[in-house]
This record gives sequence, structure tokens and C-alpha cells, in this order.
Amino acid sequence: MKILLISGHGAGDSGACAKIKGKTYKEAEETIVMVKKIKEQLSKYNVTVDLYPTDRNAYEDAKKGCLKVDFSKYNYVLEIHFNACVNDLKGNGKTTGTEAFITTSDKTNKAEKNMLSCLSALGLNNRGFKSHNWTVINRAKTKGADSCLLEVCFIDDAD
Repeated sequence: MKILLISGHGAGDSGACAKIKGKTYKEAEETIVMVKKIKEQLSKYNVTVDLYPTDRNAYEDAKKGCLKVDFSKYNYVLEIHFNACVNDLKGNGKTTGTEAFITTSDKTNKAEKNMLSCLSALGLNNRGFKSHNWTVINRAKTKGADSCLLEVCFIDDAD
């Protein structure tokens, strides 16, 4: 199996940001940390894992028609993001949660259900999976790769 990991935002687009307990979190930076950790964990299995160039913004590259990889060479493409909009910067004791997006043409969601289950085991609220043709995962799907945009958690939720 060949997997491509994409860190959302970047190349000048910080994505969602929050300052919690004196520390500023930027989605573009945290997604790079996350894809590197995922790659490290997946290296224990019989899979090949590549990272989309972390100095690039895959969404902007897709819009401009200049993606730096050929999605057809992958079995699975996972795009990592951090959600925002709750503005719970002090923590109210409730996590807002994690969710996964697959394309509207996807027939299965087993991998995504497993990812969400693992994240909810860490204490995050499982917000489930949703179907939406987000630019990058839809482009991957049209090239034959299963794909998912995973919102790991809400970057502006101190919990």
C-alpha cells in the first residue's frame, strides 16, 4: 500500500490560529507536526508513506493545476487539518471533537471510522464522517486514490 500524507495550509497560509495559555498555535505548523508523527507510526507497517512537500499548499497547487505529486500512484491520500470556530480558549471541560470528510463518490468509510474511533479513544468527541468534495481529496479520488480530509480537533478549543 502506498499512502500520501498532506499537511493542510502552508506556503503563507497559516490556516486557523489560536492563542491558548500564552502559546500561539497555527494550523499550518501543527499539521506538519501531525503528518510527520503519522508517517513515523505508519513506518512500523508494510506500507510506503510519502509526504506532500510541507513547504507547499496542496489546495493552492490543486487550484492552479500544479500539484507536486501524481495522486494515481497512491492507494490512499490523507489530508490533515485542524478545525476552528469554537473560541474556547480557556477550556470548558468539553472537547469539540474530530471529524473526517470523504468524497461523495466514496463507497466505504471503514478507514475513516477507525481513525475517528482512535481519536475519540483519546478523549475527543467523535463528530463522525461527512461527504464533501473538498478540492484536494476530490482530485485524489478522480485519480483513483481513496482519500480523506481529517479535522483532527479544534485548534481553538483548549480542551
